[in-house]
Amino acid sequence: MTDNGSLCQVLYISEDGRGSKVYDFTRLAVDPGLQQWLAHAFARATGPATGIKRVTAASSLWDTLTWFAGFLRDAERPLQSPTQITPAHIAAAWLSLTPASRKTQVERMRTIFREDQNLLAATRAAILHGRLPHYESEVQPYTRAEHQVLMTAVRHDVREARDRIAAGRELLARYRRGELGPAGYNRMEKIGRALDMLDRTGHLPRETKTYQGHEVKLHPSWIHQSCGGARKLFAMLTLTRLELMAFALLLTDLTAENFGTICAWPAANFRPDGDLGGPALALVDATKPRRGPSREFMLTALEDLPPSLGDVLVGEDDKHLFRSPLRAYLLLLDLTQLARHHAGSDLAFCYPDPGSPHGERWIEGTSRANLADWARRHGFPPEPRKKATADQQSGDTGDEESRMHGQPGADARPSVNLFRLRRFSVERRGRPVAQSGATFRDDYLRTSRAAQTEGRAVVREALELEISKARTVQEIPVLTHQLLDLAHRDPRQAAQQAGVDVDTLHHLISGDQDTVLVGCTAPEDSPFTAPGRPCGASFLTDCLRCENARALPRHLPIQLEVLDRLALMRPNMDRRVWDHRYADPFARLTDLLRKYTPGERADARPRLTQDKRRLVDDLMSGRLELR
Repeated sequence: MTDNGSLCQVLYISEDGRGSKVYDFTRLAVDPGLQQWLAHAFARATGPATGIKRVTAASSLWDTLTWFAGFLRDAERPLQSPTQITPAHIAAAWLSLTPASRKTQVERMRTIFREDQNLLAATRAAILHGRLPHYESEVQPYTRAEHQVLMTAVRHDVREARDRIAAGRELLARYRRGELGPAGYNRMEKIGRALDMLDRTGHLPRETKTYQGHEVKLHPSWIHQSCGGARKLFAMLTLTRLELMAFALLLTDLTAENFGTICAWPAANFRPDGDLGGPALALVDATKPRRGPSREFMLTALEDLPPSLGDVLVGEDDKHLFRSPLRAYLLLLDLTQLARHHAGSDLAFCYPDPGSPHGERWIEGTSRANLADWARRHGFPPEPRKKATADQQSGDTGDEESRMHGQPGADARPSVNLFRLRRFSVERRGRPVAQSGATFRDDYLRTSRAAQTEGRAVVREALELEISKARTVQEIPVLTHQLLDLAHRDPRQAAQQAGVDVDTLHHLISGDQDTVLVGCTAPEDSPFTAPGRPCGASFLTDCLRCENARALPRHLPIQLEVLDRLALMRPNMDRRVWDHRYADPFARLTDLLRKYTPGERADARPRLTQDKRRLVDDLMSGRLELR
């Protein structure tokens, strides 16, 4: 960090030493005292002991500080030191953010100022405490149809590369066995000779020629005329740049790991099974810097296949390759063996660059820059970009806002988005992958429309099941016409089927113990009053949920009339009042009437007499409750 009055800069160097950037805090339009304070906070948040390991991560914090400095610049009173920043300033800053970017900016502010001692205690508490806002991510996981379209293209590339390289290796082996014939005008022999040199040296033959006064080394003409050119020859023995991208997409889908983590996988791995049969497994060292210093380094377990599919994927069929992370990884190591050898690399991802004018180059790793070329080659549309808003122009560029995607129709091909692919894979697994449970819950499931819809369906199904169980427990038994006919012939057997004694069955049939809507088996043994005392329960709300209630066919006309009255009252009352008073009896009556056929319900309506109608009037008006 440089701070000499005129300069206020922070030099950030990535952990691997490959990237660096200078952040000039004098560009922030705030008082020099605030510039120095922000620079110190930034240097502390991006130091070696933090989880900020790459330039892109440091730049995201810089964007947040740029936005925050712009907010402080526009404060009503000029601010000259961090002690003048109050909780009211922080609250106003949160309100100035868009809903989509608020969560990201709050998280970054907490990262920057978590250890800051220059702020007032109340101000720092306003930054660090409080629930993070929830939002629906603009980057939703692929649908199953979109995922199938994408993976079909990926598997095509992997399968084609495997078969082509196997054929190239066989051709090279035949050349070395002398099976391609003598040299001369033998095209296959020339291809074999070029492959042999490429395999041994990592280069193709070159001739020195003069071009525009300069000496250049070019491939001889027979490389192009007889062998199809350098690119074709390289592709016969190793993966191309875009095929490597297909492998990265396939492994991202199979493992749900981050694309950057996968591209940094080493070729060396540990096989706990010893490759001696049984459940095959490989442990691969991986790094994920933003997990923090204590959790950055991790082991990724690549299984051959899940135990649940152990009896299914037992063959060597081609399609099994695309269901096994281990088989895909081992195939990648096999197909990049030549590139890794000549590049002197220990990474799993390596490829050649045969088009370099200074000779063939062997490159290790791959990057997101190749993704657009791969998508274009397969006819996938580019990702749409959202126009910059006022917040973005002032530095408010959240991760979610930078990963825009379209909403393709049923016939459209989706754009290729690594975050959408990983979200699909993580949600398909249903558990965290190289992330905390809170991140999985808050950043993946809670912001996913598909997960929310599925979750609501699961909760609804569980609630409906519990409601069904509860209603079954308190279900009102119906004494059918068949049971009543049996009671005239054999009262004892009918009482046994009804679950009551003969005297109680007689009182139920005679109507001596009717309670308007149902009959009662024990008026003086009610669950709503003390034992031995007459029941004082409500005829409308309590009888329908009482264990002593029994329904007979003669009650059906009154039950239908009460249900109709409740339905008519519903739109003419306050919804909350109706739900409180009548929702439960309405639901119980509805369930009870389902035990009758439509014909029985239709025949019962004309049997509603004037006396029964007046009884319903008294019930609905509450006059029966006063007797």
